[in-house]
Amino acid sequence: MSVQPKFSLLAATRHVGWGGVSKLRMTLDKLPHASVTLHGDEHSVAITREYLGARYTFAADRPAKFDVALVINDPPAVNGIADLGAPVIFVDSLSYVRKTDAEFPPLDRLAYYCAQKYPTDCFAIAGPLRNRENVRWVDAIVPVPQKRRGGGGIVINLGGLYVHNLAGIAPDLVNRGVDSYLDLVLFPLVKLLQSSKRKILAICGNINAEGCRRLRALVPDNVTVGPQSGGAFERILTDADLLISAPGTTTLLQAASIDLPTILLPSENRSQIPNARLYTKPGADLGEWPERVINESEFERMRLQGVGAVYQYFFQSIINAAASKEAHEEVLAVMRRVLSNAPADGILDSNLRALGTAGAEQVAQLITQVALGSTR
Repeated sequence: MSVQPKFSLLAATRHVGWGGVSKLRMTLDKLPHASVTLHGDEHSVAITREYLGARYTFAADRPAKFDVALVINDPPAVNGIADLGAPVIFVDSLSYVRKTDAEFPPLDRLAYYCAQKYPTDCFAIAGPLRNRENVRWVDAIVPVPQKRRGGGGIVINLGGLYVHNLAGIAPDLVNRGVDSYLDLVLFPLVKLLQSSKRKILAICGNINAEGCRRLRALVPDNVTVGPQSGGAFERILTDADLLISAPGTTTLLQAASIDLPTILLPSENRSQIPNARLYTKPGADLGEWPERVINESEFERMRLQGVGAVYQYFFQSIINAAASKEAHEEVLAVMRRVLSNAPADGILDSNLRALGTAGAEQVAQLITQVALGSTR
């Protein structure tokens, strides 16, 4: 039996929620022969390490040159990494969000651009991706589907919540925006479920210590609360009867892969707004923000001004809404409606399984191919 050679891998991801680091985790699971170095400043590397946990080890010494680099959902990082001389593989789970050349990474500097498949009948494939030899469409990057047992109750999932190291976005704005989201959405939802005698199995996500303390004062001791490892979250979902989630791509595709009925919370960030429309049944109640909170026309105007402008608008709008009694009442009405209108099988598009679940393996194969080719 031949032994696969080791190779050096430089890995980078954007920290908007947990989507990027979760895809990194699943890809690294398929690359046992890679010696991995995390790219970024001390803060971003610490965030990645904390999410991945002690099970993953990284190279003690940075090599003079890397055999290959992996960049996930972070177009601005590509040029700096490509300048190091490593062939770059870019993974993009949000290609449908990007509209112009400027929003994409420089495609001519990539060995491969791996776009995660999505239902293209909702959003057409962007012009920059057409007729490019280095573009590869990969399956959904999700955990290997497990058989769902059910019977445990409802799982509420908020995902990563926070945005880190985004140009023009102050950490204080993000923190206040997250706290306001919890006050507007999460705590009223928990009370609403309790008042209707619905069993809560878990409240998952990157909820801060104070938020977890407040939740534990509301729910029974046997309810799981707060951040979970990837493996623990997978096990929780297999026990669930219903998922109520922010519309993060990875979570929705993961739920679809195990046929877990799912309904949606209002979006936490800019990409979750199109996610909600992309992955659900036609005519489904998406739990979208009232116009009082997020105005669609203003959101689109800000989006055209760049990532910083749209996140500034998004977080400030949620902060403003949290200070308004009328907005609280409107958001609560949205959640009541979503719960009462929820079909037994949830609102996810039943065709999502056709997107496949082998994305992590497909990306890992390309990384290995490029790395070993570059060392010969």
